[in-house]
Amino acid sequence: TLQEPLILPARLPNLLLNGASGIAVGMATDVPPHNLREVASACIHLLDEPEATTAALMKHVKGPDLPTGAEIVSSRAELREFYEKGTGSYRARATWEIDEDTGNVVITTLPHQVSGSKLQEQIAQQVREKKLPMVDDIRDESDHENPVRIVIVPRSNRVDLQQLMAHLFATTDLERSYRVNLNIIDLDGRPKVMGLKGVLSRWLEFRIGTVKRRLAHRLEKVTRRLHLLDGLLIVYLNLDEVIRIIRREDEPKPKLMARFKLSEEQVEMILETKLRHLAKLEEMKIREEQKKLAEERDELEAILKSKARLKKLIAS
Repeated sequence: TLQEPLILPARLPNLLLNGASGIAVGMATDVPPHNLREVASACIHLLDEPEATTAALMKHVKGPDLPTGAEIVSSRAELREFYEKGTGSYRARATWEIDEDTGNVVITTLPHQVSGSKLQEQIAQQVREKKLPMVDDIRDESDHENPVRIVIVPRSNRVDLQQLMAHLFATTDLERSYRVNLNIIDLDGRPKVMGLKGVLSRWLEFRIGTVKRRLAHRLEKVTRRLHLLDGLLIVYLNLDEVIRIIRREDEPKPKLMARFKLSEEQVEMILETKLRHLAKLEEMKIREEQKKLAEERDELEAILKSKARLKKLIAS
């Protein structure tokens, strides 16, 4: 309730997963969404081989992954271009099939951010203007089971459906082009256009920093707790002496610090310990906790010292 995070840790590069688009003063960004598994495996590949090329990363990230389905019809070369430079475009088109019983065309997925009603309006207008003599009717049969099912009824069974669809792809939103502009705020807070490798390697830098800080934070807590437990243990081993000092002295704190070589923090904790915690059982509990924490401390220190173990932790 009292501390506000400046930056949220991200276990995956959300920017690439969710995509983003926006415009600011003289600057725009268009990041397409991507597949979670593909991005994760590209990150792991880059962790193991920091010199990996964009082509090597594209073996993992095949291209944008649009939430509404549809298919990307751009060539690999076009995709590679924007993954290398950070700017470019790609095309996505709807998928369709022929209904075997009726011979109608059934559109099953639409490109990202294309609305079915607007699309029907575009086709209906062409029918009204007599630009589409081969279409008899168009209707929307989308329902709960088939989120997208737009049926196009041809004028007769002699209509070449491939030709019809090619015409519709060229003249309606059944196929559309998407801009890509990977304009991203870098770790130093400045906007910069980056390719796929740039985005992933900067994100990994951020991730490694985050994990290191998290481990160091935990290590600090463990070390402090161990320090306090050491003080408590001294109390249990010299219980009568400690009680005598607390009862007899006006200022027991400096006396305890001098007598048992304790720090101020340890003495504070000793003076705040409740009487009922002075039972024999407590000593065993403390030794148990000490053992666990000492193991955790050694583990944390080992990970922080070894680059290979840190990489392994981040990859897993």
